Amino acid sequence: MQQILAEGTTTNFLVPNATIFVVSLIFLVILGFFYRFIVPPLTKAMAERDEMNRKQVEERDAAQRKLAEAKERYDSALADARAQATAIKDEARADAQRIREDMRAETDREVAEIHRRGAEELAGQRTRAGQELRGQIGGLSADLAGRILGRPVDHDDETVRRFLAELDERQTAGGQR
Repeated sequence: MQQILAEGTTTNFLVPNATIFVVSLIFLVILGFFYRFIVPPLTKAMAERDEMNRKQVEERDAAQRKLAEAKERYDSALADARAQATAIKDEARADAQRIREDMRAETDREVAEIHRRGAEELAGQRTRAGQELRGQIGGLSADLAGRILGRPVDHDDETVRRFLAELDERQTAGGQR
């Protein structure tokens, strides 16, 4: 950095002709130019970028909160839907059981009605058969009595009526035992 002259003296190349001051002045002018025209737009761009990053972080956080809330609502709605589905299935089972019991009761009523009508019809047939048999017995007993007595006996005769009454009494007495 020092230059040796031919005469044995050394010189600093910046000091003798004041170049250091000129270079310093140019440096300060360039520094001032940068500070005045370059730094403010860069600072503004960096501030905008920082603000944009801050907003993006806030939006991301808000989106995550909304996502968590939506997931919570979804899980809640899903649990409610499952509970409703279970309730509907239970209600359907109860309805099916009730319908089954109603059908069974209706069938039992119909069977009881059929039995009742059958018993009534059987009792009616028994009564008619008894009356037919009495009529036939009366006619046969009159014929038999006529053969035994040797004279014709009318089936409206008092003896036939008494005989039929005795048969009824025996039948009633035999049915009560």
